[in-house]
Amino acid sequence: MKRAFVWVLTACFIILVSASLWAQTPAITTGAGYKTMLEELTAAFRAQGGIIEEMYGGHIGQMVAQIAQGSGATMVVSDRATLEAVAGGVEFEEFVPLGDTVLVLAFRKGIDLKTPEDLTGGDIKRVAYPDAQAAIYGRAAAAFLKSSGLDTKLGDRLSQVSSVPQVMAYIISGEIEAGFVNRVAAQNNAGKIGGSLEITSGYPPINMVLAVVKGHMTEPAVADFVKFMGTQTAKDILKKNGVF
Repeated sequence: MKRAFVWVLTACFIILVSASLWAQTPAITTGAGYKTMLEELTAAFRAQGGIIEEMYGGHIGQMVAQIAQGSGATMVVSDRATLEAVAGGVEFEEFVPLGDTVLVLAFRKGIDLKTPEDLTGGDIKRVAYPDAQAAIYGRAAAAFLKSSGLDTKLGDRLSQVSSVPQVMAYIISGEIEAGFVNRVAAQNNAGKIGGSLEITSGYPPINMVLAVVKGHMTEPAVADFVKFMGTQTAKDILKKNGVF
């Protein structure tokens, strides 16, 4: 009887400790376009002894919606303007600046664009951009298309898809002639596409941040990751992925 009681106490202790450790493990997310970058960052953090979980599943709007529904993510990497636009019921208590980046127009092999205006040429049948409501580069692309007047000029040649990876996949396969993506997508697929143009104006600046969900900034594990993001190791990974 006594032995059974000891086993029960031991089991309860293990469960409580495990629950405590899980509660202290921060979870981080980002949109599909920055999944690879975040995987590199978290791997480097773990290599230094850090503890962190990752959550992925679509564009940034979908991921923030999942936080509102209780996904458990405590940090988000995205651009600040998009986060503020899609926050819904999610409140952020800290925005840690990571750097800036730009909108990129990529095009398939066999196509040669010198300026965005070349999209109006007769050999351009279809141009795609990510979700304009909730994807970072979809919002930037929609703003640029409007400010440049290309939205009217291209008309039904424009198509909206889900995410940066989807736009890039269509360009590589040749299903579309051109599309709007981020810098790292263009860099990583340079050998599979015809080329790309960086667009530096005509849309709100893309200021990338590490956003901490309200109520988690004082957690030691979260503070550790925030501190890590200020190290040279993290800065080098961000720069490699087009954020600087």
